[in-house]
Order: sequence, then structure tokens, then C-alpha cells
Amino acid sequence: MSSYETISAGETHHVFYNPSDGENIILEIENTDFEVDPARVAVKIPYEIWNQIVREYAEKFTNHHTSLSEQLELNF
Repeated sequence: MSSYETISAGETHHVFYNPSDGENIILEIENTDFEVDPARVAVKIPYEIWNQIVREYAEKFTNHHTSLSEQLELNF
């Protein structure tokens, strides 16, 4: 069973990762524009959501002794 850790969440977005995966962060945004082709995905992220993601990431991970990347590395 997978367990996801939330980095940031709001009414229209969720940023999270799976500690057992360790290599990816997942971004879900509702009601936004995006482009997809075989080589890439481009998602428009409104400034309000981006600022919330950055703020919540900083609150959760820069104030700890271990950064998110170090935490993800520990799960391998």
C-alpha cells in the first residue's frame, strides 16, 4: 500500500510524493491549461498556487535538519 506525503495542498492543487518511490514529486492542478506531446508536458501554474507551493515547501523542509531531497534519498 502506498502512502503519500503532502508538500502543499489547496482547493485546486496538491503537491505530494511517495516516500517509498523516492524519486518523484507529483503535482496535480485542477482547471488549468496544459500541453502534452510525446517528449514533454507543460502545465500553467497560477502565481497564487506557485507561491503557496514554495511557501509550504520552505516551511516543511528548510526548517528541518534534513532537506526533502535528503529525505527522499534515505528511502532507497
